[in-house]
Amino acid sequence: MTDKLHEQLADYARAVGLANETYPRMPSDERTVRVAAGKQLAEHAPSNGTDPTCTGCDGEPWPCAIAENAIKYVDPRYN
Repeated sequence: MTDKLHEQLADYARAVGLANETYPRMPSDERTVRVAAGKQLAEHAPSNGTDPTCTGCDGEPWPCAIAENAIKYVDPRYN
């Protein structure tokens, strides 16, 4: 597994965790974005293995554009 793939998988795992987190006074639009991004992350998860494919894109290489965008939408480091 390459360092880049390891980093992408770590970013994916972080984003999945963040998609399920809420806090008091969270704006409703942020909550909506997290829910939508969480669904996309679930639908476009990486397959198992050292060279994962996208489970939502019929065997396309992972991360696909949908997964990459969902990771960025849910992670405050990118916003």
